[in-house]
Amino acid sequence: MDTKNATTPTSALDADQLRLIEDWLRARRYERQIAENTISAYRRDLSLLAERLASRRITLLTANREQLATAVHEIARTSSPRTENRRLSAVRNFYKWLLRERRIGKDPVTDIQGGGAGRRLPKVVSLQVIDAILAVTSEDDPVSLRDCAIIEIAYSAGLRVSELCSLRISQLNSTERVLRIRGKGGKERLCPYGEAASKALANYVNNGRAKIASEKRDSEPLPLPSSAEDFVFLSRRGEPMTRFGCAMILKSLCNKAGITQHITPHTLRHSFATHLLEGGADLRVVQELLGHSSISTTEIYTHLDREYLTETVRSFHPRG
Repeated sequence: MDTKNATTPTSALDADQLRLIEDWLRARRYERQIAENTISAYRRDLSLLAERLASRRITLLTANREQLATAVHEIARTSSPRTENRRLSAVRNFYKWLLRERRIGKDPVTDIQGGGAGRRLPKVVSLQVIDAILAVTSEDDPVSLRDCAIIEIAYSAGLRVSELCSLRISQLNSTERVLRIRGKGGKERLCPYGEAASKALANYVNNGRAKIASEKRDSEPLPLPSSAEDFVFLSRRGEPMTRFGCAMILKSLCNKAGITQHITPHTLRHSFATHLLEGGADLRVVQELLGHSSISTTEIYTHLDREYLTETVRSFHPRG
């Protein structure tokens, strides 16, 4: 692990605190095969807590229940409910690990509760909005072909943005219209995609991707790294697409389409799941397609489905 990169966000802490956090993260990584993005989030969460405690001359090992509860709730004031829940989960798992490793004699956070705000329902968009976004793409240039393929695949296959960015040519099965995705925890799943997405992807791969890559080669004498050659979606610089890059592409397309609603690549994933359930898909099937390890994670979309059904009754029933 790159120690410099790992400790940069926690540089205000002493070496013992840094080492303690990194020991726990290493254990989480190997025991649970947690994704690096989650590891980074946990590192920020524990660092924030440790810094808050350090400002009172308290360490992670010496903090008692009251001190931890105060720090957790102070940090929560500036957090969304979702972030607060994740941070509290990280803190709880951290102290369970400390107890298991016999670095503390008693778990001080077992009864610390979050703000009780509940889970926020994910935002979704209608098919009409997605069509409006796609309508502003064209087949005139390779970048526009790429943008169209990104939107189509993100919505048709319900991919996480990290999965979209890391998608490789070797994961495509254009004959069966299936993607072989390695998701969180290294779990593999098959993600089928529709005909419209298949056409957009083939158009980009056959007519756009090579031109984007060749522009990079023309501007720089050295060839692209072999690791980048296999990525499906490339930036204008011929490099693998980033999460930020995907978000900016979607934002730009929304602006062109005159859509004011805030839409992210993850909104397309939420919309994919919601539209499947609205169409009558089984919840377990949607769980498998999304790559959720627990059905409880997928069940949040049933709330959206019920809202949709309720609104439909209100709108169209004569006594709605």
